[in-house]
Amino acid sequence: MRVSIGGDHAGPALKKVLTAHLVSQGIEVINRGTDSLESVDYPDHAHAVSTDVAKGLVDFGILICGSANGVAMTANKHQQVRAGLAWNKEVAKLVKQHNNANVLCIPARFVSQEEGLEILQAYMEEEFEGGRHERRVGKIACVLVACMLAVMPSLKLLAQVVDPKPFASTILAEDLENHLTVFASDAFEGRETGERGAEKAAEYIASHFNSIGIAPYDGSTYYQPVGLIRSQVKGGRASVSGDSLVFLDDFLFYPGLKVETMESLSMVAVSGVSAIANANVLGKAVVVSGADELNDVREAANANGAEAVIVVSDDISTLRSRMKPWLMRKSLRLDREQPKEREGTRIPTFMVDAAATDSWWTNSDVKSWKKWSKKISKGRALGAVELVSASWNFALDRTEESVIGHNVLGYIPGSDSLLREELVIITSHYDHVGIIDGEIHNGADDDGSGTVTVLELAEAFQKAVEAGKGPRRSVLLMTVVGEEKGLLGSEWYADHPIWPLEETVANLNIDMIGRVDEFHPDDDRYVYLIGSDKLSSELHEISETANEKYTNLALDYTFNAPDDPNRFYYRSDHYNFAKNNIPVIFYFSGVHEDYHRPGDDPEKIHYSKTAEIGQLVFYTAWQLANQSNRIEVNRLNDFPMK
Repeated sequence: MRVSIGGDHAGPALKKVLTAHLVSQGIEVINRGTDSLESVDYPDHAHAVSTDVAKGLVDFGILICGSANGVAMTANKHQQVRAGLAWNKEVAKLVKQHNNANVLCIPARFVSQEEGLEILQAYMEEEFEGGRHERRVGKIACVLVACMLAVMPSLKLLAQVVDPKPFASTILAEDLENHLTVFASDAFEGRETGERGAEKAAEYIASHFNSIGIAPYDGSTYYQPVGLIRSQVKGGRASVSGDSLVFLDDFLFYPGLKVETMESLSMVAVSGVSAIANANVLGKAVVVSGADELNDVREAANANGAEAVIVVSDDISTLRSRMKPWLMRKSLRLDREQPKEREGTRIPTFMVDAAATDSWWTNSDVKSWKKWSKKISKGRALGAVELVSASWNFALDRTEESVIGHNVLGYIPGSDSLLREELVIITSHYDHVGIIDGEIHNGADDDGSGTVTVLELAEAFQKAVEAGKGPRRSVLLMTVVGEEKGLLGSEWYADHPIWPLEETVANLNIDMIGRVDEFHPDDDRYVYLIGSDKLSSELHEISETANEKYTNLALDYTFNAPDDPNRFYYRSDHYNFAKNNIPVIFYFSGVHEDYHRPGDDPEKIHYSKTAEIGQLVFYTAWQLANQSNRIEVNRLNDFPMK
C-alpha cells in the first residue's frame, strides 16, 4: 500500500506522527510537504497529494491544515478525488463508509496528535458500504459535469470547432525520412533491448520530445524504467544412469527452461498424449518418440505431475541448426515473479538424439528406441513402458543479470478541466533484434516506421497545444522497449501505469506501417486494422469516419478475423491494453521478405504511405480526445485472451 501525505505549516508535527504510524505498518509514504513551520500556501501541497491520488499512484491521500477546510476545497477540484474532512473518529468512519473518500483531511489546530492518529486508524479500518451510497457518490461528478456544460455549452462543440487538419498536415513524409535515416542506421546497432543501441534510441526519442516542448510526464524524466532479467545459456550437462550426453551434440532443450538441475528422475516412455493420463508419470520424465503433438504432450505431462518431457529424435542435426542460435542468444524477461497462468506450459522439455538412447531400454519390455518407434508407427505400441534401467540427470550452466530498459513517454495534458483526467495512449515499439551473426538488423519498418510516426504525432499534438487548441483529454505518446522479447515494455506499463487503466480511453498502436506485403504489390495506400471492433463498436465507427473524411486509405480487415492463423492480434503491444479491457486499434502493413532480416533498411520505406497512416492515427486520436462522451466498451472480445 502507498499513501501520499501533505499539508501546510499547521501540520508538520501531526504529519510526522501519522507518517511514523503508517511506516510501522509496512506502508510506503510519499511526503508532499511541508516539513517547515514557515508559512506556505496550502493549495500547493493539496494539489500535489491530490494529483498522486487522481493518477492512481497511491491508495489514498492525507491532507492537513489548520481547519482542513482549505485543503479539502482544493483537493475536491480534482475530478477523481473525493476529499472528506474528519475532526473525530466517528466522522472518519462515515467519510469512508458513506462517501468512499480517497483523501482524508484532518484539522491540525482542532485535534490532538492522539486524536489525529485515532481519526486515521478509524478511516483505514472501514470499507465503503456501497448500495445507496454508491449511487449518491456516483452522482457527484455527474452533477458537476452537467453544471459545467450548462454554464459553458461551447464545451460540447469544441471537437467540432477546432479543425484538426492544420495539425495533421505537419506529419510529413520528408520529416519521417529524416528521422528514420538516423534512427534505423547502423549507429543504433539494431536497437536490441538491454543493449547500447536501444539506450541510444531511447535518448533520441526523449531528445525529440524535449526539443518540441513536451515536458516530462512526471516533471523530471521522459523515461519509465522497466526491470528486466537478462540470461544466457553457456552450456549444460545431462546423463542417463551414468552415460553422459553432450549438449548440442546429443541433446537440446526447449526455450524457456526454468530449472537449473534435475536429479535421478525415473523415466517412462509413452506412445502418445492419450497414454499419459493412464500412466504413472508423477515426478517422472516422460519419454516420447518424435515431436508430433508436442504441445499437447507437454500440457498432458504437466497436468499429470510429470517433471520433464524428453523427445527422442532421429534428426537431431536439423533441430540443432534451427534451435542453437536461439538457445545460445541472450534472452530477457520481466524482473518479477512469473504469473501463475503462464506456468502450465513451462514443463522442462528436452530433445535427445536417438543414437544416444540404446542403454535406456535395457530390462524394459522394448529393447531399443528403434523398435519402440516402429511399433508406434504401426499402431502396435500403446500405453506406457517403464524404463527401469534409466534415470535422468541434468544441470544447466546459465548466467543472469539485472538490466534496466526504458519506455519513453511524451505526455500532452488535456485542456479540459474535467476530461483531462482521461487518457488516450498512442504506442509503438522502438526496439529491434540487434546484431545477429555479425550483421546489424536496422529494423526500419519493424518498428522504426511506427516510432518515427509517433514522434511526428507528438509534434502535431504539441503544435495544437501551442496554438491554444490542445486536445481536451490527455494524450500519452509512448514508445516501448522489449516488444521483440515478448511485449515486455507494454506489459510492464500495464502493470505499472502512470495513469489509472480505468481512465484510459483507448490505445492506438503502430507497428510496421512502412512497407507493402505480397497482397498489395501495386498499391501502397492501404493499412491493416486489427482489433478496432473487438471491444467498442464506437471506436470502429470513429476510425472508419476519420478515414472517410480525411485520408481515404483502403482499410483491410483480413487479419482481424478471430481464426487468423497469424495471430497478429496477440503479437504487438496493443494486446497488453486489450486484455485489460481497453479498446485498441493495431495499424499494420503486413510482413515482407526483410522481416527480421538485415535488409529492413530506411531506403525501402514508403514514406508517403507512412505519413498518410500517421495522419489517420492523428485524426482518430483527435476525435477520441475531443468528443464530449468517452467511447463505450460495449462488446465481448471474440479473440480469446491467451
